[in-house]
Amino acid sequence: MSDKPVPLSLRRKSSARVAAVQCIYRLKITDEATLPEKLLEEYLAQWQDDKSSGSRVISRDAEPDTAYLRKLLTGVMEHKEEIDAIIKSSLNDKWTVERMSPLLLAIIACAVYETNYSHSLKPPVIIDEYVTLTSRFFEVQEVGFVNGLLDTLMRKLRKA
Repeated sequence: MSDKPVPLSLRRKSSARVAAVQCIYRLKITDEATLPEKLLEEYLAQWQDDKSSGSRVISRDAEPDTAYLRKLLTGVMEHKEEIDAIIKSSLNDKWTVERMSPLLLAIIACAVYETNYSHSLKPPVIIDEYVTLTSRFFEVQEVGFVNGLLDTLMRKLRKA
């Protein structure tokens, strides 16, 4: 493993993914109807407040790449029905949408968006980003599930 520091631009994109997952999670648990731009503004305001207060709960990462966060939020929200259908069709009896955490579904939804609608990254990069993100919130079982699901989805979606 390399000890090289991760460039700020990559850390900001990773932070945008964390932020997008948190925003999509919020929508899943509240069922609120809002626009991506409003979510973006509210998240960035919370991030700044958190940083200013010194609590550093959500601002412990680099400041999110605003353009990338906007792209993720807009994309996931615009393609919600298709993304939900892709996720549902990829699950089995043990892992159903109804039994899954809204946070886990938010992570998978963002990953599916990046895989299916944003072809700027190679699948292993997307898998690594979202598996790492999953490990911040979940135990080994969920991390392994996300890794396997995303690997399967990457193969299926990128073939199509």
